Amino acid sequence: MKRPATTQRASHVNEGTGVAREDLAWPKKGGPVLQLPKLHAEIEPRAIETRYGGLALVEQLYRKFGVAQEINQRVRVLKQHKPYREADHVLAQTMNFYVGGRSLEDMATLQNDEAVCRMFGACRLPDPTTAGDFLRRFNADALTGLRQAIDAVQHKVWSKLARRNGHRCTKRALAVVYLDGHLKTLYGNQFEGADFSYKGKLSFNALVVTLAGTGECLAARLRPGNVRSSEGAAELLDEQLLRLKDHFDDVLVVADSDFDRRDVREACLRTSAYFAFVGRDNPARARLTDTIEKWNLFVPRAHREAARRREREGYRPRKRKPNRRRQRVRERGYTELRTVKQYVGEVGWTPMGSKEPLRLVVRRQILDRFEGKQGRLTDFIRDRYVVTNLPQSWSVEDVIDETYLRCDQENVIEQLGSGLAMWRTPVKEFVGNEAWLEIARLGWNLRTWLAQLQLPAEVVRWEWKRFRQAFVFLAAQVILRARQVWLRFAGSHRFVHTLFAALLGLSP
Repeated sequence: MKRPATTQRASHVNEGTGVAREDLAWPKKGGPVLQLPKLHAEIEPRAIETRYGGLALVEQLYRKFGVAQEINQRVRVLKQHKPYREADHVLAQTMNFYVGGRSLEDMATLQNDEAVCRMFGACRLPDPTTAGDFLRRFNADALTGLRQAIDAVQHKVWSKLARRNGHRCTKRALAVVYLDGHLKTLYGNQFEGADFSYKGKLSFNALVVTLAGTGECLAARLRPGNVRSSEGAAELLDEQLLRLKDHFDDVLVVADSDFDRRDVREACLRTSAYFAFVGRDNPARARLTDTIEKWNLFVPRAHREAARRREREGYRPRKRKPNRRRQRVRERGYTELRTVKQYVGEVGWTPMGSKEPLRLVVRRQILDRFEGKQGRLTDFIRDRYVVTNLPQSWSVEDVIDETYLRCDQENVIEQLGSGLAMWRTPVKEFVGNEAWLEIARLGWNLRTWLAQLQLPAEVVRWEWKRFRQAFVFLAAQVILRARQVWLRFAGSHRFVHTLFAALLGLSP
């Protein structure tokens, strides 16, 4: 079993997309750089232009992978099409997510953009009230059809990515899947299916399944706020792992301690998938830990990376800045925990009622505790567990590293809310809000698919704000010429050549 490749990280210095130093402009005369000249303005009524020129990539992706056809084939919501079909609504709402719309009302911006309508070959786009009515009409069968349509498009994209290496169709080595829950607090009184969470507030609890590295959203399920994050995870894994096996040789499921339960583990074993869950702390596991004879010193991944940086040629250490958080903690007399050393070990473990032997990996932390303003020092030991069926070719250090990389999913969940407004609940009907999640999932995946197919590799890790500034907000003129639609992009945009090359790569 191959280990996962290094996770692609977005650089704050724009690696691969930066401007060369010799190409930077320089003032022709002294004084302030901002000269503030007098401006003259006029309106050109004949020009059909839009600031959403980057939607051309979305239009070509829709066209290349037959997104509209997949949706119209599987989704039945409307009894009459006057004039919109189901795909028209879904694609229009997806575009609203893509350009930064935070609610259904923001669809009016695209609706009144004649250039966008011309770009997509539409005489008009659905208005916000029609879009809300479309969501309210959803039922369970239509929702299932929408999920299947998005999964079918994802299958086509994965097949295309597998053929990029020159072979007819090859599987990729390893898919690392993250599971997590997200509580969405509600402030209305009429939300169907909502309930009170452990925080005592009316909420929904969303179960999110994402793919490590690219951040693709494989599934999202909306549940009442009073259920556990892991509730229904086994049934969802039964669906998702089967389709992942068609495209990947091995699958590894990673999650926090709430998913350390028998039905979730058995769901992974049924499809021959690997798992690594943060384990629960209980007396039985504490007794097993006492039987471990060999403990190895463990250096966290971040410390190892820092040590490698110090060994590079030309490394220059920076002056260490004061730890202001620690200062404040001691001034207030709060309890402060500091890790002194860490050790790792493992022991075999077979769950009750199961014949499958598992590995119980233990990370033992030696901690110092400072209490009070005088900093009274005490020390104690704390154990952390990982339950896994990974083969012995994975060392205990590898298991710990891969399990705690799942914390990156918190960044994905945060961007699903702040970057894409996925956690907004625009209607009071429960199934309608589930449909909103699925449409947002399609909008989220559009960016990750474009990044993997045509855009620079690091784009897959960009925040949505940065992505939109680079590849969505791009002035373009839309021209009808000889029964064809032509786009004329503003050449002054920094990423126009990258976007233009991607557009040519998506063309049939």
